[in-house]
Amino acid sequence: MSEWSGKSRGNALGYWFFIFFMKHLGLGFTYGFLHFVVLYFFLFSWSSSKWIYRYYRDGLRYGVLKSIGGIYRTYYVFGQVIIDKVAMASGIKDRFNLTHNGAEHIRNMVENQTGGILISGHMGNWEIASHLMRGYGGKVNVVMYDEEHQQIKKQMDGTTGGRKFNVIPIKDDISHVFLISKALLNKELVCIHGDRFREGMRTLKEDFLGKEAQFPYGPFAIAAKFDVPKVFVYGFKTGTYDYSFYCTPPIEGKLKPEFLLTKYVDEMAHMVRKYPNQWFNFYDFWKA
Repeated sequence: MSEWSGKSRGNALGYWFFIFFMKHLGLGFTYGFLHFVVLYFFLFSWSSSKWIYRYYRDGLRYGVLKSIGGIYRTYYVFGQVIIDKVAMASGIKDRFNLTHNGAEHIRNMVENQTGGILISGHMGNWEIASHLMRGYGGKVNVVMYDEEHQQIKKQMDGTTGGRKFNVIPIKDDISHVFLISKALLNKELVCIHGDRFREGMRTLKEDFLGKEAQFPYGPFAIAAKFDVPKVFVYGFKTGTYDYSFYCTPPIEGKLKPEFLLTKYVDEMAHMVRKYPNQWFNFYDFWKA
């Protein structure tokens, strides 16, 4: 696959296995079992592995052997992050240690009732931000392609009790724009991903890791339009049960989408160099 299809990989049965192991055998056993799953993808999923390899070789300038090893490590950390998401949604979040870097910026949005836009990406475990923000009392809205893999979501909702944040689904019409506007007028928090788009969508171009890439126009146009604080947020796994949450200082006022994109890409490049195994875009990200 040369471009993102709008759907994430996985199936409901696979999620059920991991949920079963986690609940009955513990997180440690589940992490151990994950190695067998990762080995299968490492050996037989070249359609995505080749793009991870290119990310290490061309983007981070790693050697051949280090890039091949990076494929396995990326799959393994990705699996751990999925398991951790289910664990957190199931109420086991107290098992995890969270280091805060800039969380006061989100706290200020909630306490000052300004609302705000949080721009993230498919790196690390961004959902820890939603757990963190619930502690501040703010309502969190996540803009996403909610039509994908409904069976998986149904399985997880039945097991974990459902999502702990409100979903604003992106559809072929522009209904999500009105829902985002309504949420911001209500002084709520809106989280948008800025690193993926589907075929036919309007895009912006920006240099990322030394090569030009395309980014979706919509998230940055929406963020630039509204006069609310805008921050970039990420959550990265730093140990077996440890995470670090990052939130940048807010960008204020109405701005040009291109300006926001440049800031976003600079921050994203800094983060992937710091946590290289937690870049989870398994397709030709730099396709012309």
